[in-house]
Amino acid sequence: MRRPWQPEDLRSTRKSRTFDPVEPGLMKLMRAVSLEGYFTFLLHQDLQFVIPYTMNRAGGPQIQITGPDAHRAAPLIERGLSREDWVPSISDSVCEFVRSTAQHLVIGGAVTYEIDYLYPQDAPSGPPAEFRLELVPPGTLSHHGREPIQYVPAAFGGPRDKTGLTYVELDRATLVTFRLDPVDEAPVRKMVRFLRAASAAQGAEDQLVEQSMRRGTAYSFADYHRELGELVAEVTEPIGWNARELFQEDRLAPYEVWRQLRFTGFKIRLRDLIMEQLNAALAQAGSRLGFQAAIELSGLPTLQDVEDAKGDLRTGRRSLSDLAMFAM
Repeated sequence: MRRPWQPEDLRSTRKSRTFDPVEPGLMKLMRAVSLEGYFTFLLHQDLQFVIPYTMNRAGGPQIQITGPDAHRAAPLIERGLSREDWVPSISDSVCEFVRSTAQHLVIGGAVTYEIDYLYPQDAPSGPPAEFRLELVPPGTLSHHGREPIQYVPAAFGGPRDKTGLTYVELDRATLVTFRLDPVDEAPVRKMVRFLRAASAAQGAEDQLVEQSMRRGTAYSFADYHRELGELVAEVTEPIGWNARELFQEDRLAPYEVWRQLRFTGFKIRLRDLIMEQLNAALAQAGSRLGFQAAIELSGLPTLQDVEDAKGDLRTGRRSLSDLAMFAM
C-alpha cells in the first residue's frame, strides 16, 4: 500500500549521494562491483529470494517488530527501510532490504549504508524524529587518510584526490557496513571473478562458433561447453549455485538436488547474517531516536532444515522431487 514517506518539514543529515555515473572514473569504480555480465546477472537474479515468499508453510514467512518499544518503533522502521517515494508494509520493506543487500554483498563485496537522521526543521536541538538507511552506491566508498569519503560527480562540488575524482567526506559514526562471513568471503570473491571472466569471454566464443560454421576449424563448441560447465561447477561448489541448470550434461539428479540444498543453505546463512547486522544498525539508530526494537523472522527454513534434508537425500527417506521443491 502506498503511503506518504515523510513530512516535508524534516531536515536530512545525509552526507552521501545517489547518482547515475557519467564520468569515466566513476563508471570504472562502479562497474567493477556491478552485476555486469551474463553469469553474474543470473546469480544476481537467483539471489532475489533470500527471504522466499513461501516455503510450503502455513501463511508463509512472518516478519514482525519485537522489543519494549515495538509499537512505536514499527512505523519508524518501515519508513527507515523504504524508498523515498512510498512506504510498503514492514514485510515488503524487510524482504526488499535483505534481497538488495544480499545481491550487493555477493556480487560486489561489503555493502555500506549511511544512517540519515531526520530532524524537525523547527527544532534546532533534541533527538531526531526519523531515520533512513541510505545505500552508499557500491564502488564509490573510499578513505582519505583514515576518514571515509564517497566519490561523486564533479557537479556536486568538493575537493579532489590525486586521481582527479571529486569526493565528499562522510561521518564514520553514521555508517554501517554489511560483510560476508569470513568463511564465505574468499570463495565468493573467487567465484565472482571467474563468472565475470567467463561472461567477458562470451564474445570470443560467439566469434569462434560463427567461424566454425563458415569453414572447418579445430574449435568444438561441445568440448568448450563441457569444460566450461566443469569449471563453473567447481568454482560455485562452495555455495552450491547451479548456474540456472545451464550445464546439466552427465549430472545425476541426486547431485543436482544436493547442489540445490547447498545453495539454499548459503542463502539462509546470508539471510541470518544480514538480519543480525540490520538489527545492530537498528539498535544504533534507536539509541538516537529513543527506541529499543528489532526485526524478528519466523516461518522460514533454517540451516537445521537443510541438514535434515541432506540426511533424507543420503538415506532416500524423501523423494528427489520433494527435496528439490524444498530447495527452491
